[in-house]
Amino acid sequence: MKTILPLALTLLIIPEAMVAQAPTPPRPAPIVSPETHDGKIIFRVAAPKAQQVSLKLGGRKESSPMQKDERGIWSVTLEGLAPEIYEYQFDIDGYSTLDPSNAWLKAGLRPNWSLVEVPANPPEFWEAQDVAHGMVTMHTFQSKALGTWRTVRVYTPPGYDRQPDAKFPVLYLLHGSGDQDDGWTVVGRANLIEDNLIATGKAKPLIIVMPSGGYPREAGHENDFENDLLGVIAPLVEKHYRVASGAANHAMAGLSMGGAQTLNVGVKHMDQFAWLGVFSAGARDNYAETHGQFLDGANDKLQLFWLGVGEDDFVRQSEMKLEDLLNERHVRFSSHLSKGGHTWTNWRHYLHDFLPLLFQMPSSEVDCS
Repeated sequence: MKTILPLALTLLIIPEAMVAQAPTPPRPAPIVSPETHDGKIIFRVAAPKAQQVSLKLGGRKESSPMQKDERGIWSVTLEGLAPEIYEYQFDIDGYSTLDPSNAWLKAGLRPNWSLVEVPANPPEFWEAQDVAHGMVTMHTFQSKALGTWRTVRVYTPPGYDRQPDAKFPVLYLLHGSGDQDDGWTVVGRANLIEDNLIATGKAKPLIIVMPSGGYPREAGHENDFENDLLGVIAPLVEKHYRVASGAANHAMAGLSMGGAQTLNVGVKHMDQFAWLGVFSAGARDNYAETHGQFLDGANDKLQLFWLGVGEDDFVRQSEMKLEDLLNERHVRFSSHLSKGGHTWTNWRHYLHDFLPLLFQMPSSEVDCS
């Protein structure tokens, strides 16, 4: 006796080989961008409907026009680039955008730059080298000023854990307004710079504290950063780390906004910080009125007042006003004018020059307060 199957079930058991297979369209090859070769970088982005696309490289005033191929992929090649970490973005018909093919972006409050590195051979001072490396630890704390949770990153030098009885000087290193507490490690490479300087005997082993420095700018919040730094962050660091005591073992430095914070908090508290570094920042018009009383005692308290700025930096004029004020007050300081502008290229170099000068004193426990 034959079994007669319903038509619907019959269709379900038709051999697969008898079913016509629709051809699968080939997938387009992934776009490689950026592509680096011996100081040459090729940038690519797909924008088939765009009328005009250009590349903006951080630190360059002029953009580089890109050319479109038959697939709608725009590209440009830059050659002769010096070893460096470069920021870049695409301008597509007037709209600035990240590189969608590159996962490495400059993190921060407003991430709108992609990053690419041209490595050096031999490695440069900010690159990882075959030396002993320190450790960067992230701590979470509650801001008393804001009532919110924030983070701070702390670098400890190589061998820190193997020296349980040793105390180390500390540098509070502050970022700029567009960055967060990872700015000095991800882009600034502060930990690698210090590792390499220690390995060559050019800098003393120290602890570097990198807090999140962005606070509201509205009225009533003027002292939030200062209160958290001195009232929460510094006690946290001194509780968890072996920090040498006294102002002579404490330094503060920062770039741009962090430089302004150093000029504010560091100068007001020279009894706690005897080494100050100001990168790409200057004095506001009323700085003499608000901080003149502190500057009058600077020579008796400060071991170092270090200023660095680029000749094309937009804060150059305010930095010159700061120099004029310091000269009027007869405050000793060290000024360094470099090429370039308001860029991480300069700030890495400033830190590299600044670190070897720190804590160069006969005793590691001298207190100059």
